[in-house]
Amino acid sequence: MDVAVPPAAGPGGPPAVQPRPGTEHAAAPGHAGLGLRGRLAAVPGEARYVAVLAVLAAAAAVVLRHTVFPVLSVNNDEGIYLLHARTLAEGRLFPRAPHPAQSYVPWLGVVVDDHYVLKYTPFVPAIFALALVVCGSVDPALAVVVGAAVVVTYHLGVELSGSRRVAALSATLLALSPLVLVQSAMVLSYLPVLVLLQGCVLGVLRGRRRGRARPVVVAGLALGVAGAVRPYDVVLLLAPLAVWLVVTSPGRRWWLLRWLACGLAAPLAITLLTNLAATGNALRLPFALLEPDDRLGFGRRKLYPEDGWHHFGLGDGLRSVGDHVWLLGGWACGGVVLAVAAIIAALRRRLNGAAAMLGLGGLLFLLGYIGFWGTWNAAELWGGIRYVGPFYLVPVLIPLVHLGGWGCVSGGAALLAWRRRVGLGVLGSVVAAVVALTSVVLTGAVRDNLALTGNDKDLSAMLSRLPGRPLVFVAANPKYLGHPTPVAANGPDLDGRVLFAVARGVDDLTVLADHPGRPAYLLRLAQAYDRLPGSPSTARVERLASCSGDQVPVTITVGANATPARSRSARLVLTAGTRSLSVPVDPRAATTLTLSVDADGLDPADVTVAARARSATGTAAGRLPGRVTERTVPTGRGTSVSVVLRATDRAGHESTVDQQILPVRRDTARAPARHGTAPPVTVLGSVGQTAEVGTGARPPLRITLATAARR
Repeated sequence: MDVAVPPAAGPGGPPAVQPRPGTEHAAAPGHAGLGLRGRLAAVPGEARYVAVLAVLAAAAAVVLRHTVFPVLSVNNDEGIYLLHARTLAEGRLFPRAPHPAQSYVPWLGVVVDDHYVLKYTPFVPAIFALALVVCGSVDPALAVVVGAAVVVTYHLGVELSGSRRVAALSATLLALSPLVLVQSAMVLSYLPVLVLLQGCVLGVLRGRRRGRARPVVVAGLALGVAGAVRPYDVVLLLAPLAVWLVVTSPGRRWWLLRWLACGLAAPLAITLLTNLAATGNALRLPFALLEPDDRLGFGRRKLYPEDGWHHFGLGDGLRSVGDHVWLLGGWACGGVVLAVAAIIAALRRRLNGAAAMLGLGGLLFLLGYIGFWGTWNAAELWGGIRYVGPFYLVPVLIPLVHLGGWGCVSGGAALLAWRRRVGLGVLGSVVAAVVALTSVVLTGAVRDNLALTGNDKDLSAMLSRLPGRPLVFVAANPKYLGHPTPVAANGPDLDGRVLFAVARGVDDLTVLADHPGRPAYLLRLAQAYDRLPGSPSTARVERLASCSGDQVPVTITVGANATPARSRSARLVLTAGTRSLSVPVDPRAATTLTLSVDADGLDPADVTVAARARSATGTAAGRLPGRVTERTVPTGRGTSVSVVLRATDRAGHESTVDQQILPVRRDTARAPARHGTAPPVTVLGSVGQTAEVGTGARPPLRITLATAARR
């Protein structure tokens, strides 16, 4: 069916009001005089069903939040939104950045003046901040967002199709999609933006049909907020509908634009002001403040400044979007069936203009994301979409459930009219297959995320058992808090019982001095910790102490079989200042070295074999497989000692296996230490392991103080 375009009341005025097919009951006489029970009885059965469905979806979100994601998810962006929400709840726009600021920097945060600028605009964090202020928890916000998603899907379905039955089916398909169920329990922007996008379309279509300005103003408000949060999604999905509205609304374009602009004004002003405060430029979003090469288009891309270059091409974009679409077939309830039904409905011209434009927007969305490297990062480099769903395609659910639901109803009716018994059999088989696939996908997602969450819960429990108010330095790559685990993150005021800091080098000694009452520990995480359900989850805690003297000996131990099985050689690279030492080690044997740290910097003579290298069976394996070599580093690396274990495979490709930094503070301007003078070298090092949790490969490097003299 086609939407009837009402005639204009006059040039530039609102359109004449016409009832929408299937909605005339709303104006039925006598309803205004009914009591509460009468009003509820007058509500259509489909609407009551959707209300119950929304409540159940809200309850499911809270349950999943507390059972599957009690310490956030494997998507570390959750930590950004939660930190921003907690900051807003305390009445500040940005988290404070104490000195040294880089030691407390949160995941994907940027130090600007005396605060951190987080990657995303404050609109979605504000939703969760409101829940924190009112209820002390983000649970109400999660419940309201997913409930609103179900309700607005129903109302938009009625507006598009004129059928409450189709609209109720669309709302059901959305609510039962594993992608929505999983995302509803996560503090992210994808589901709120879905609500805003549908609210925008609903407001424009309803206001245009009824000739009322209020729905159009609300649509403008939703459009402005969604555009500030995910502008690319808004442009791709709504561009065809916007063009269609302009073409099919002669004489009423300015009326629509005027009231849309009224709604857009407030979010636009907030966006410009927050951009100005965050980046110094009202037109520059904070998204690209950290790394300008995290952007659209093909070429060399980075997520953060220390990230290696990723070469993103057309083939990568096609493959990544293909992976997302493939997963959406199961992560959307009946995804494949809905796509086929929508295509058939479009070919049979059963869709009206607005619905067809939404479908075209969905296709444009998929094409547009071919040129966005984030989908490639999520699908190929990280792979997390297999456990939390193809979240970049959440907006595609809008045309999928509406057009697919419409096509399913019309196609099912035609099938039943043709041969009822055959139709019932076919429909029953399709529904059973959809239920089975949805159950398998959801069950697998819950299982995998429970495994990932279990590792973080074990880590959190280990840290909570540390005595007093510990200061925990996190040795992880990249050097941000909240990555790779949300457990190792601070609140906006850095006042938690456990205070986390990034293990960076000489700044660690400053952090230690700033918190003299806190015992210091080092948290070492396995490479690729908790990246996937099968990744290593080993985490160990070591007690730290500072040691000073003319020379401070430290012990460096490389575990047996620390490198990949196909490694032909391995070496330790020690770097401090402008000097770097390459120390060959046996890739299969355990090796223990002693490094004498002094004020003269690194020298081959500072490295000695503390014990013969031994194989995994305990038999002697001889001395080092080569001599220690020295080279000059063009740019100085500071006074601390960087220790990197690198392995070379049989093809000659060298890669980093593990790395750690030893904080060292030197005063080379002073004479060698004598009695009564300050020592020239201070080292912050481990004095032994205190606890360990997890399974899989351990961090192969261990650096400990060989002596604790003159602490």
